[in-house]
Amino acid sequence: MPVVETIKDRCKRCYSCVRNCPAKAISVEQGQAKVIKERCIACGLCVRVCSQNAKKIASGIPETLRILNEEDESFAILAPSFPAAFPKAQPDQVVGALRLLGFKNVLHVALGADLIAGEYSRLINQGSMTTVISTPCPALVNYIEKYHPALLLFLAPIVSPMIATGRFIRAHFNPEAKIVFIGPCIAKKKEKNDKKVAHIIDEVLTFQELKELFLLKDIVVEHCDEEPFDKPHPRMGGIFPVSGGLLRTAQISSDILKNDIIITEGCNRVRDILKGVEQGRVEASFLDLLFCEGCINGPAMDNDLSVFIRKDIIANYVRRRVESDDSRQADGDGFTDSGVNLKRKFTNESIQQPQPEEKDLKSIFAKINKFKPIDELNCGACGYDTCREKAIAVFEGRAEVEMCFPYLIEKLQSMHKELVEAQERSIRIAQLASMGELAAGVAHEINNPLAGMLNYVKLMQKFIRLGIDDEKIKRFEKYLETIENETVRISEIVKGMLEFARPTEPVAGKILIKDILNRTLFLIDHQISMQNIKLIKHYENDSLYINADFKQIQQVLLNIIINSSQAMPAGGKLTITARTAENSRFIALGIKDTGCGIEEKCLEKIFDPFYTTKLDSKGTGLGLSTAYNIIVKHGGDIKAESQVGKGSTFTLYLPAYQETDSGG
Repeated sequence: MPVVETIKDRCKRCYSCVRNCPAKAISVEQGQAKVIKERCIACGLCVRVCSQNAKKIASGIPETLRILNEEDESFAILAPSFPAAFPKAQPDQVVGALRLLGFKNVLHVALGADLIAGEYSRLINQGSMTTVISTPCPALVNYIEKYHPALLLFLAPIVSPMIATGRFIRAHFNPEAKIVFIGPCIAKKKEKNDKKVAHIIDEVLTFQELKELFLLKDIVVEHCDEEPFDKPHPRMGGIFPVSGGLLRTAQISSDILKNDIIITEGCNRVRDILKGVEQGRVEASFLDLLFCEGCINGPAMDNDLSVFIRKDIIANYVRRRVESDDSRQADGDGFTDSGVNLKRKFTNESIQQPQPEEKDLKSIFAKINKFKPIDELNCGACGYDTCREKAIAVFEGRAEVEMCFPYLIEKLQSMHKELVEAQERSIRIAQLASMGELAAGVAHEINNPLAGMLNYVKLMQKFIRLGIDDEKIKRFEKYLETIENETVRISEIVKGMLEFARPTEPVAGKILIKDILNRTLFLIDHQISMQNIKLIKHYENDSLYINADFKQIQQVLLNIIINSSQAMPAGGKLTITARTAENSRFIALGIKDTGCGIEEKCLEKIFDPFYTTKLDSKGTGLGLSTAYNIIVKHGGDIKAESQVGKGSTFTLYLPAYQETDSGG
């Protein structure tokens, strides 16, 4: 099981883990970040930077509970940073809480720090290595083994304080003891399984997991009795988790002018130093490096205290111990010469992968519209420092091509443009559909006067054949006047339809509500009257104006009024109202019918494209969808209310015309 995993579906594609992972051990599959076990160094940076808590650390709680339930002798070994993890409790109360939890023995890992400090002092004094890189930090060791194997010969062949403490216990207490390390470091979970130092530590708990165990067992640390650590007691090893703590514990002095010792911490600074050593640019003989800003700032330190406050807590605790009788007594314990093996080896675990050729990278770049060097923005939004680095990750299967934000933005803009064009086409299609709805009614409206005009023409032709007198001439004048009136009426109907059908660019302007309603109703007046529908109009006043495109709003009104009339095949009442809305920036237009009504389950979908309640194949499902899009584009809204068997009401909220809209 990997030390760190991603919790599925919590990942929100922020790529923070990709951006911050020093080992590039994060792959992205179907938008979800996954930890690559083989590449991971367990530094915990991905856990620290994930704002969604999408990273899960392998839990040591089940195994610890199993150990505590057995009769074997159990040891809790506590990392020197523990006082900063429990700032509200006395340090010895934490020891008391561990005993209450069930541990038979509690030792301080500062003991192991004291042990290896003496080993470092001897190594440096011997001068057998020109450059020495410290190895207490397992994340650093993992990183060098995997990504800088050329530096393996510079690693101090000395175990970490955790392993040193474990070996001491097995050598001097019980070789079969069950040992649980507790600390702020996630990489310790990986270190315990390292084949070079395996079978020493049985389980690793983070401070956060320890607090979960206390909660599980109803143990409040602040209420526990103070109990001392088991002997032997450490000396200066307690300062180990602070930057430079190794040198202080080993009593190694550094002259800043000689620059023979470098102390640094933090992922980026450590990586820079390692590159410098690899390139021969670093002359220091000893490098004290930590991936975190001291162990006091490890990824599993779950409180908001600053590094400086944590440092003060640790320093004060160590100072008190040094001044105590127990600490002075420790000087005579002689455990530093106990004969415990503090050596270890390192192995080359570098990951060899085929490197892409230039043509491979060009092919990857082409998929995201990058064809020239200038297209490589190196913005870092994908989590990689450069576009080329990300392309290599795509080639290796660690990244997805689509992880390019500039490309996605361009694609989104293109899709938005296509969507706008599609909406405009759908409006035009709906407009033509409305024309089809009008055609039948208009055909009747035009056909009736045409039939009358044709009768008058035939009658006049008959009079001409029979001869014309003064009385017939007067009749001719009356007939011609009727023909002229009907021709004008037909012309107005055709003109209205042509204006409605003609495609034009939408332009918002001042529209009188009364005018647009009357001109719209004129187009379907015959259809409404033929269906025995009583039309009721109620306007708040005759001076209500909206700021909108005339033709588009006319199309909306036409669609809704036609729908309302079709809902009343046996006749009914159609009420049209106009008023100033509660929000005075809008005019509310109401269209109410006494038709069949719409079921509640259908009401939620009526504005969806291609959804229709008309089961007789008369509906396209575009009318109300188009109406909704037009209203929203105008900055307005449309609401629908309905009761089955009683009718429906559509209320349109359109921007009221303001004098400032004229641009004057």
